[in-house]
Amino acid sequence: MALDAETKAFLDLADAEIGPWTAARAAERDLVLPHAILPGVIDNVALLRAQTALFVGVLGEATGETPETFQP
Repeated sequence: MALDAETKAFLDLADAEIGPWTAARAAERDLVLPHAILPGVIDNVALLRAQTALFVGVLGEATGETPETFQP
């Protein structure tokens, strides 16, 4: 199953990298995340990464493929 480079990079994040990645992505988009909500946002992004990994894994298993970076 071919994944685009950004999705592959997202899935390859270690747990400790999710917080800094989330803050950097928000800053790139000029989003200000108040400190009070930042932990919740990071938790949601971590959950999204886990769900995406599960979905990609199951989809790949169903087709007999392993995830790989998409090469146009």
